Amino acid sequence: MKKILVFGAGRSATTLIRFLGDHTRKEQWQVTVADASGDLVQQKVDGYPNLDGVVANVTSAKERTALIKNHDFIISMLPWTLHALVAKDCLRLGKHLITASYVNADMRELAAKARKKGLFFMGELGLDPGLDHMSALRLIRQIKASGGHITSFHSYAGGLIAEESDTNPWHYKITWNPRNVILAGQGTAQYRDKGQLRLVPYHHLFGSAMPIAIDGKDRYEVYANRDSLKYISMYGLTGIPSIMRGTVRIRGFCKAWDALVKLGLTDSVTPLGVAESLTWKQLIAGLLPDNPSASVRSLCADYLGLSLDDVVMDQLAWLGLFSDQQIGDRGLAPADYLQNLLTDKWKLEPQDRDLVVMEHRIHFDKGGQSQEIRSSLHHEGSDQDKTAMADLVGLPLAHATRLFLNGQLNEVTLPVPFEPCIAEPILDALAGDGITFNETMSLSTDPPSFPSLSN
Repeated sequence: MKKILVFGAGRSATTLIRFLGDHTRKEQWQVTVADASGDLVQQKVDGYPNLDGVVANVTSAKERTALIKNHDFIISMLPWTLHALVAKDCLRLGKHLITASYVNADMRELAAKARKKGLFFMGELGLDPGLDHMSALRLIRQIKASGGHITSFHSYAGGLIAEESDTNPWHYKITWNPRNVILAGQGTAQYRDKGQLRLVPYHHLFGSAMPIAIDGKDRYEVYANRDSLKYISMYGLTGIPSIMRGTVRIRGFCKAWDALVKLGLTDSVTPLGVAESLTWKQLIAGLLPDNPSASVRSLCADYLGLSLDDVVMDQLAWLGLFSDQQIGDRGLAPADYLQNLLTDKWKLEPQDRDLVVMEHRIHFDKGGQSQEIRSSLHHEGSDQDKTAMADLVGLPLAHATRLFLNGQLNEVTLPVPFEPCIAEPILDALAGDGITFNETMSLSTDPPSFPSLSN
């Protein structure tokens, strides 16, 4: 009997844990779910008699080692900053490990050592990163195999809210790690458009989002991800004139988020040194030019270059930024206060359905003709618990676990799911779960363009 250990029982782990619970008897698995929250663990394993839940402090070397050494296969759903702790123990104790997070330099080095010991170490097995890689590379391989020459690659994805659950003026609710939402886009976005390097600094990024239609729905916008250029080599697209990966939001979000950036509310570095707890109105007033005769809302509109009745001002007011609501404990950075506020204002209600959209647009030349293929995914969750985000993060991990433990991934060599020997069986398994991409092909006279966003 194979013993599986899942570290982390958060929202993104829900579908993974249910899959493991549903397959324990058939696959002869013994599964343990470990988390710092006993209530959360119990909630996730409840109803699955073959799942064991334990409370564990993953930062404790003693507790971590005791759990890992008694299992064969480890799945880490922890924050990415904790993966290295788990990976080092797995390497020392001879255990296999997979995660949904990006494989950074440290994890790549540990994976190389693990491979020498015959261990299966792999990251980027979730949604983004994960499903984005596997689905894009399948298309790229198919185009190249048919004799096509790729000239443009655009890929967009976003975790959103379904139309019937879109009940606030931001058209957004939090379905994944709220900290990542607050810090999204920080740095300088880099991509290539028709041979030209494009650089977009953070303070311009959200104000320059582009409207886009995906799978026939003309309600989205997209902003460029941080570094699209690294995917030129990762995806085997050397010499490609245009490449850009972007994040999707429902139209109207980015202009309002740009206002929060301009106000300095996404600053995660500088703690506020005030002696007393502030209201949101006081905090916003402190960020603006002083004018005692004007309202905070009026000062804010002037500062942002907006009219008082602009929809963005209504979005900011809906959050309570001009209210007498207390911001919370003293000594935190603006981003901390914003995160606490948005976690409450953008929470999923019990029957809310979230939405994940993804689309790849690849332009290529073949047989003297210019063609474009669009491959799009539209997946909705069922409720607050069984979310689309949890499905698309958890199921690739679940199928990778099943495939490996059944001896079907012997040829895998990379620490990311780029090789057909792992990507193809996972994509096929996801199709069996109803997770498929809709593909359309068309003739095209000109490669699509995502023009300079840096103003």
